[in-house]
Amino acid sequence: MFSQNEENLTKLREYVNNGQLVIYTESSIMSDSNASAITYVDFCADGRYYYSYDGSYTVKGTQNTSNRNNRAYGAGAAENSGLWQVLEYQNAYYLEVTDAYGQKTYYPIDIQKLLAGKWKQGNTTYVFAPKQGRCL
Repeated sequence: MFSQNEENLTKLREYVNNGQLVIYTESSIMSDSNASAITYVDFCADGRYYYSYDGSYTVKGTQNTSNRNNRAYGAGAAENSGLWQVLEYQNAYYLEVTDAYGQKTYYPIDIQKLLAGKWKQGNTTYVFAPKQGRCL
């Protein structure tokens, strides 16, 4: 017979399985500069995750130089994959992510926010879409 925690853990794993987390960050470093990034994390049924990142920035020239109307631009992209699992520890739930190099990172899971599907923390917006993962 399963305990309540084991049942909740199983349900949470099933909810995250084949889901997609989208993370959008927008920041303003100075009044004339900004940066934004969007990250997609797909949690696949085989215990693997796929991560893709696209970011860009713009910096305006300074007022005290001849290049004050010029702007600097940049962009970057990255992809990665690894393993994921949901764990329970001391009556709390965590997402364990193991990257391609074997490095483990633990993220606390706020079940209310996850079920709501969208939440904001500072200048970062998170959207979780169950059963929308782009898994092969």
